[in-house]
Amino acid sequence: MPPASAAEGPLAGLKVLDLGHQIAGPYCARLLADQGAEVIKIERPGTGDVSRAMGPYAGGEPHPEKSLHFLYLNYNKRSLTLDLKQAAGRKILLELARGADVLVENFEPRVMPALGLDYAALAEANPRLVLTSISNFGRTGPRRDWRANDLIDYAVSGVMSISGTADREPVKHGYHQAGYVGGLAGVIPTMAALLMRDATGRGQHVDVAIAEALTSTLLLTVPYYTYMGETQTRRAPVGDAFGNCTRARDGWVVAHSPRSGEWNDFCDLVEAPSLADPKFATARGKIVHAKELDELLGAALARQDRFALFERANQKKILFGVVQTPQDLAKCPQLAARGYFHEIDHPVAGRLRYPGQTFDASESGFAISRRPPLLGEQTDEILSGELGYARGEIERLRAERVI
Repeated sequence: MPPASAAEGPLAGLKVLDLGHQIAGPYCARLLADQGAEVIKIERPGTGDVSRAMGPYAGGEPHPEKSLHFLYLNYNKRSLTLDLKQAAGRKILLELARGADVLVENFEPRVMPALGLDYAALAEANPRLVLTSISNFGRTGPRRDWRANDLIDYAVSGVMSISGTADREPVKHGYHQAGYVGGLAGVIPTMAALLMRDATGRGQHVDVAIAEALTSTLLLTVPYYTYMGETQTRRAPVGDAFGNCTRARDGWVVAHSPRSGEWNDFCDLVEAPSLADPKFATARGKIVHAKELDELLGAALARQDRFALFERANQKKILFGVVQTPQDLAKCPQLAARGYFHEIDHPVAGRLRYPGQTFDASESGFAISRRPPLLGEQTDEILSGELGYARGEIERLRAERVI
């Protein structure tokens, strides 16, 4: 049975410090939190994580506690405000690091050393600490300090070189997906470093490059060149009815090219008797008569509802899909059956539905045991309860804007 709360998950007892901002670092830390790790999100006093200023916002009102980016990336965490540019702030971070297992950050590679918080300083405070650093190009190499963002990561990684059709410019994937790929790529080596620590007694520095993580998703594109010296190119847009999206009556659908023995069933599915001509049944015939096939198939699909087609196709064991919109996903019966969405009450943002995780397990599961934190909500609790700071010390730190 899945656990009743994240605190009962497989990573219960693991302590993580989240110095991440925007997407990659916070997502990596939240994935650990989802499995029961205790995560303290460290934010800048006054403004917090920059994602708090990223729309869209719950209710449409710009507000640091209503950013949907922040809310999604930071449930199951506590928030501590800390100014790392002040010596007192860095001292507190090192005190927290002494009792932590993992620290996640996704600053530019120059930032942590400039603060005096590089791996050497953190390892001196806690030799068992695993430091996971996520950046655009990694911490080594000639481009380590070059600036980049989601768009540039996709371009430099090579993913855009195979995205889209040959008649137009290369295209990038969806909004901010590179950051999520980078965050996910940080979890596996972090867990591996923790397992190795169990054997050696020492932590290590994990270096994740978002652009490399994207390059690793290129399937055979890079090996095809490195093995054979040949370049995989984007396909032409014409004559590929089974490789691109086609519009149905109420949205977009995709269809995989049926095998010869499935062709008549496919023609029945799309209710297009004219497609039953044997000249379309073979792979070569589909290429030779591609333009005519595209026109006939497009006309047939345009008359039909996409989800009805989707269901009938799977009854016939034909590979066929619908392009689901966010509205479709919100009411998707498959996601609902797997408990993908979770409702959380928040004192400022209100009650919202949050996406969950992408797997289930027989002995451990996913739970949202803590709503997204307000800025600095647990600062006093952490300083007094975990580090032993007296009330007067905390008030002094607040007056000096350290917290």
